[in-house]
Amino acid sequence: MTTSVTFATSDLDVRIVEELRIDGRIGRNELAAKLGVSRPTISKRLNALIESGRVHVVGIVHPSTIGLDALAHVAIAVDKPVRQVAARIAELHDVPYVSLTSGRYPLIAEIRTAGAARLAASLERIRSIDGVRETNTLVYTDLIVDIGRPDKVPVTHLDPLDVRLLGVLQDDGRASYTELAEAAGTSPGTARIRVKRLIDDGVLRIGALTGGQHETEVAVGFGIRASGSASDLAEVIKDLPGVNFLASTIGRFDLLGTVHATRLEDVVSSLDTVRALRSVLDLESWVHFRTVKERYNNVPVLSTIQEENP
Repeated sequence: MTTSVTFATSDLDVRIVEELRIDGRIGRNELAAKLGVSRPTISKRLNALIESGRVHVVGIVHPSTIGLDALAHVAIAVDKPVRQVAARIAELHDVPYVSLTSGRYPLIAEIRTAGAARLAASLERIRSIDGVRETNTLVYTDLIVDIGRPDKVPVTHLDPLDVRLLGVLQDDGRASYTELAEAAGTSPGTARIRVKRLIDDGVLRIGALTGGQHETEVAVGFGIRASGSASDLAEVIKDLPGVNFLASTIGRFDLLGTVHATRLEDVVSSLDTVRALRSVLDLESWVHFRTVKERYNNVPVLSTIQEENP
C-alpha cells in the first residue's frame, strides 16, 4: 500500500521532473510509489507538465553516433527585439538549441549538423536573419559531456531498426512499445528488447528537458581560457556537481560548459571551484534566462545505413 504524502503542486512537479531526468520512461505506478502519492495524482500532474510544454521527455543520442560531426556554439548580438530574432533562429532545422542569455550576447544558439559545408551554410542562414547584428562562433572539437550524458557509439554499431527507433524516441521518449513498433515496422516485443539494449549500452539516454526556464532551476553557461592541456582540464571539470554539458572548442574559449542547479549558491560554488584550478587562465559566465528551443531530434544517418544494409 502506498503511503500518502502531501506536497504543494509546485513541489510535486519538481520531484516528478527530477525522476524523469533520471529515467524518462519510468512507469506511473513506480513514480507514484517513489514519491508517495496516488497514481491518479501522478497521472494528472505528469500529463499537465507534458501537455503544457513545460517538460519534454525525449531520447538523447550523442551527435557523433548519428552522424552529426559538425557542431558549433553561436553567440549572437541583435538590433531587433531578442525574442523575435530567437523565434526565427529556432525555426532552423540544424539548430536544436536557442536560449536568451545575459551579457554582451543576449542570444545563444547551437548548431548540430553533418559536415563543415552544412555548418557554414547554417551559420550563413543565422547571419541573414533580420535583427542579427553580430555572431561569435565556437566550433566544437570534442563534445565531452552532452545533455543526458549519452555515450559515443560508432554508426556501424546501429542497424536500420535501431535508427528508426531512435528517431521516434528523440521526438517522444515515452512512446509506448506499441507505438514504437508501428513506427519502426517491428513487433512490440522486439521494440522493447532493442530499446532496452540501446539504453543499457549507453547509446540512448531518455530524460526530461524543461521547456522554457524551469522556475526552480538555474542554468549558467561558462567559457574557459586554459593554459596547458585543455583535455586534462576537461577531465577534472566534467565530473563537478551540476556540469551537464562540456565541450572543447576553437575560438575565444578552449572549453565551453553549462552548470545546472536548483540554487544559485550551488552554481557559484561550482564556478569558484573551476576558477581555482591552476590551468584556468580566465572564466567568463552568463545566465540562461529562458530556453526558446531544446529539441535534439535529428537522425541523418538513417538513409546511409539503409543504403548500406538493404
